[in-house]
Amino acid sequence: MALSGGKISFLQLVMLLMLVNGLMNHVILNPIVLDASGRDAWLVPIFSALFLLPWCLLLVYFMKKSGQQKLQPWLAQRTHPAVSWILIVPLYIQIYLIGMTTLLQTSIWTVTNYLPATPRFALSLTLIVVCAYCAISGLRTIAISAGVLLPFVVVLGYFVMIANMPNKEYDRLFPMLEFGMKPVMDGMLYAGSGFMEFVLILALQQHLKTRIKSWQILILALLFIHIMLGPIVGAITEFGPEEAAKQTESPYEQWRLVKVGDSIEHVDFFSVFQWLAGTMVRISLSLFLLGDMLSFSLAKYRNRFIACMALSYLLITLMPITQQNLYEFMHRYYFHLSLIVILGSTLIWTLISVTTKTGKEGTS
Repeated sequence: MALSGGKISFLQLVMLLMLVNGLMNHVILNPIVLDASGRDAWLVPIFSALFLLPWCLLLVYFMKKSGQQKLQPWLAQRTHPAVSWILIVPLYIQIYLIGMTTLLQTSIWTVTNYLPATPRFALSLTLIVVCAYCAISGLRTIAISAGVLLPFVVVLGYFVMIANMPNKEYDRLFPMLEFGMKPVMDGMLYAGSGFMEFVLILALQQHLKTRIKSWQILILALLFIHIMLGPIVGAITEFGPEEAAKQTESPYEQWRLVKVGDSIEHVDFFSVFQWLAGTMVRISLSLFLLGDMLSFSLAKYRNRFIACMALSYLLITLMPITQQNLYEFMHRYYFHLSLIVILGSTLIWTLISVTTKTGKEGTS
């Protein structure tokens, strides 16, 4: 308990994951899904629900079978310590990549859009220091930060949606399925990767104060779908499917259209707050989990490890990686591999929970 920084409630978990996954589903995946599915991109999160909701119920089943114990020790009890680490490595790599790609994406976006004269290293250093501090402070610190930031992010999200109503033409969403289901299926491969971040619940399950119920997870899944659906509909109705697919950060472009009356415009700086709020919580949680999933005897060793992971993130930002390089990496490799690896891992873990017994099932 001392190393983890205390337990959190389900409501805190919801706020935490909404910010963590919000940046992925609301922003990062947006141009990729639009590029893959075109006009039918808005159908992608809706059809994805047909697969997401049953998978979420599978996660609830696994958590019930594991008694919401820490994942690696529980797998070690059911199999063998060496096997348990092999089964955990894919999730561990995924969590590392979540933090790494987020820092890269944010630093590149910042320099490209509004601080072109600022060194990327200076921006990354400032951000990673804050994130490392939050991660070392513990999960409750990250959860409280998310609870403070999320209401402002949500209010701003609905503000940009309502303010842009005069710019929206909903007939641009039709005709549906003009080219059949293939564009939707193409987009679902990418959207599925974003929804796979639900697996973070398994890495956090031992830190929850209460047992998670099926209806709670299903409501959270519907929130994730809503988070993805909103900016896609906004992009298509405001810019049209062709223009929206060309934009690298369509939600940011939507902010640039906002005009309140005749005298208030250029309020896109609010999007910077939204992006950085999601980035801070997303990277902080990644660093925390990287330290928490390993078994350290003392907090100082865990803290040093988190600092080393943060330093590795910082060093990667020194590499000459462009926005196009990162887009191609995530488009061609990251999302597909993430979907396959995490889906496969959760199925294997669930199979283990069904086929093995230890006498500790259902304990916490």
